[in-house]
Amino acid sequence: MGKTVNPNIALTALSSSYFILAVSSLSVIGLLVPMAESLAATESEIAYLVAIFSITNALAAPLLQTVVGNWDRRRLILFGLLLMATGTALTGIATAYGTAVTGRMILAVGAAIVGPMASAAGAALVDVKARGAALGKVFAGMTVATVSGVPMTAIGAEFIGWRATLFTIAGIAVLIAVAIWIAVPETRRGQRARLVDIGNIVRNPILAPAILVTAFQMAGQLATYAVIAVYLVDFLSIQAGWLPFALMAFGIGGIMGNIFAMRMVDRLGADALILFSLSCTGSAFVCVQVMPTETWLSLGWLGAWAAFSMILFAPQQSRLIGMYPEMANLMLALNGSAIYVGMAVGSAVGGLVYATVGAFWLAPVSTMFVLCAMVSFLLSKRQRSIC
Repeated sequence: MGKTVNPNIALTALSSSYFILAVSSLSVIGLLVPMAESLAATESEIAYLVAIFSITNALAAPLLQTVVGNWDRRRLILFGLLLMATGTALTGIATAYGTAVTGRMILAVGAAIVGPMASAAGAALVDVKARGAALGKVFAGMTVATVSGVPMTAIGAEFIGWRATLFTIAGIAVLIAVAIWIAVPETRRGQRARLVDIGNIVRNPILAPAILVTAFQMAGQLATYAVIAVYLVDFLSIQAGWLPFALMAFGIGGIMGNIFAMRMVDRLGADALILFSLSCTGSAFVCVQVMPTETWLSLGWLGAWAAFSMILFAPQQSRLIGMYPEMANLMLALNGSAIYVGMAVGSAVGGLVYATVGAFWLAPVSTMFVLCAMVSFLLSKRQRSIC
């Protein structure tokens, strides 16, 4: 029998799993230099560990649903967190680059389980009318981690070394697993997917464009954010000393956007909030092309961009679950894959654009990706109304 607990405590525990997922996945960014020195690798090779994580996660998330999709979600989250801890610890003891790669791949497989299952478990804890707010609360952990994760790991490397920092992250993952075991009740199991189910969703004229919204939105964000430091200096003329404050403004904006989404998604509806997020994000990229290069304006723009873009995620997850509730686990897994595919594509395109034609064209490229997300959303909405 499932145990009865306070849903808010359970959602907070699930949110902490997203927090450690994001911190562990981004950790190598803050540990770039010391890891490169210890493993006799270049800084570029260490940076590739982020791409290795993204690719492995994107492939593993939907495929794992064909094996474990009907398992108890709480037990799956525990298993995924322990895999994440194992992969992080293995990276921490690595003496060769290949071992670090293996550790990152194990971490990615664990994260491919934890992300979709945490969202699905959070949605199952509450009534349908409160699902959007619950998903926003669960996803808040990732929002906070994007602000604090890289600085925390960099500080950790400075004071206790990069290996001890990774061991600490692994230990926290285990503690979070214990917290989830205590705080989160058993929820209704999902349905195990088949490979044909993945194919059917990918070919479905309603579901496929709905998932592509996530991929295009993430590509739009990363096309500019992947080179945010040089973009701020070269295009917005922000002094280097202001960069930490600029990134802080971005992080605070992201947190505020997630809070707004939590409070409004179940009042306004997922569709309205997604449309609002995409419209405002695209407008932000247009505005930055013509606004004066004043530091205070740039900081305000960063906060607004982050807030508008972060509003998307809670209603997007809620919408995808509502479109195919029988396959909620698989829909969330494919949404997770879309996040990492979008990050990889956006980062690659942004780097290429900056290297070839300069920082001026980054925002227009991001705008095009967001417009593609808007078209995908409207297409899925139109097809849904026809059907």
